[in-house]
Amino acid sequence: MRVRDILDAPQLRMRLLHGNAGELDRPVARICATDMPDPRPFVTPGALVCTGLIWRQEPTDSERYVGMLAGAGVAGVVAGQALHGHVPEDVVAACERHGLPLLSAPQSVPFSRIIEYLAEQAAEVRWRRVQSRADRQRRLLTAVAAGAGIETLVADFAAEQQVSAWLVTSTGTVIAGTSDLGEDEINRIVATALTAPRLPAVTTGAMRVLQVGAGDRITAWYLVIRPSAPELDPFGTDLAAVAELYRQRRADRQHLDWELADRFPVPFAERADGGDVAVVCEIHAAEGALGMAMKNDAQQRRSLPGGVAGAIDRAGAPVNGADVTAPQHVSGWTDTAAGLSAVRAALHDALPAIVTSVDREGRVVGVTGGTQDEIATVIRQRIGRIAAALKEIRLAIGVGARQPEETLAGAIGAAAAAATAARDDTAPVSMRVADIDTAVGLLTAVPGGLQRRFAERVLGPVLDYDRRHGAGLLETLGVFLGCEGSWRQAADRMHLHLNTVRYRIGRIEELTGRDLGRLDDRLDLYLAVRTLAGQTAPV
Repeated sequence: MRVRDILDAPQLRMRLLHGNAGELDRPVARICATDMPDPRPFVTPGALVCTGLIWRQEPTDSERYVGMLAGAGVAGVVAGQALHGHVPEDVVAACERHGLPLLSAPQSVPFSRIIEYLAEQAAEVRWRRVQSRADRQRRLLTAVAAGAGIETLVADFAAEQQVSAWLVTSTGTVIAGTSDLGEDEINRIVATALTAPRLPAVTTGAMRVLQVGAGDRITAWYLVIRPSAPELDPFGTDLAAVAELYRQRRADRQHLDWELADRFPVPFAERADGGDVAVVCEIHAAEGALGMAMKNDAQQRRSLPGGVAGAIDRAGAPVNGADVTAPQHVSGWTDTAAGLSAVRAALHDALPAIVTSVDREGRVVGVTGGTQDEIATVIRQRIGRIAAALKEIRLAIGVGARQPEETLAGAIGAAAAAATAARDDTAPVSMRVADIDTAVGLLTAVPGGLQRRFAERVLGPVLDYDRRHGAGLLETLGVFLGCEGSWRQAADRMHLHLNTVRYRIGRIEELTGRDLGRLDDRLDLYLAVRTLAGQTAPV
């Protein structure tokens, strides 16, 4: 109801003393009556305030009193005439200055009648809203029964409410929407969806986010509405309830696919061009590995089709006939199986073509097509978005591509080694690529702690000497190796005398017991220097 509706009600016989069109269109949230000297504790934003003007002892009181009402955010004022026989001009002037619409109630209309009228109108509005919502729910359910797609329902909702709307997953996949979303917008939506204390919530981009379904936020969908008007919540809630039917149907179909793959394995055909990429994802706690044995049944573990399962067996990670070890606790997940299922679902969401399983080590293992860099980029962007919801839980992911002359087992084994190495990182979602085409790439598959121990054992004496004498030996070694062992280039680059470089390199050889003229010794020093420089860090 608006202020204008009170003015236009014939039974109330109100008279307008001040108010432009915009002021009269203000919504009235409630009505109250007060003549207290300080009305602020008794009024709320959007209230229509009825007052008998008892507080007005002299004209200057009007400015103070009306100013307090305006500061409280009231919608307007209804002034009674019983005390003064009229509404004083200073009251009208104060309302004009503060932009408050002012109505005058005749002496024969008590404030109680105005309050009763507003209550009756509010009840009628609520009833119409209930009827409208029931009609809307019937239309939605009829559309679902008729086989309408969720894309159609979202588009119809947006057109009816004159808003923009989207259905988005926790990894940023847009299930349906009225327009394209930019990556920054998706990032804001997902961040709000996964971190807001409660939903609905509003993003920094003025989008309202409602959760589809209840429970785990990682496997949920989210209805996003722009603009973020809270009065749209009842409409959005109805659409979200229907969208949950589609989400659950999709999840059931996905789990059925996993069941069928387990019961009736189909050989996984290796691509002739070697375009298979293996993905291995470990779930573990921040403190380290978790280890609750998980029963080997169809609800807690799914197998890859036969070819992939066999490849995992050959890679040393058997699928069949073994208990599954998995995390004891995943924040927001009621049990281990739910956590593994959520991670698998997230991988399928990010990589629709992937085929996954859970091996006996409790790792999600998947195989998909594409290039190693493409898959790594998608995982980094899409799976990285759920990091905020993991809390003390971490995901360590390894990615490895199968080369044309390599078996699928080799790619899975390389990805598993990369995932093991990624466990050493502290990020909620860490990923390493099994780039084993070079010595440096091969070293990335080694856990970070082991890398550092290797570097410290090789270069420990050099580091200690530099700390005690400030001799710059490590810097000289790095430049010398970067110049491919050229004394002259290293001296020129460091602005040192040639003999100084020779002396420092000789000192390094003495301290490390290695000969830079030997290829294997030079490789040891090169890898150790790269490790200390952080150049074998996760991709």
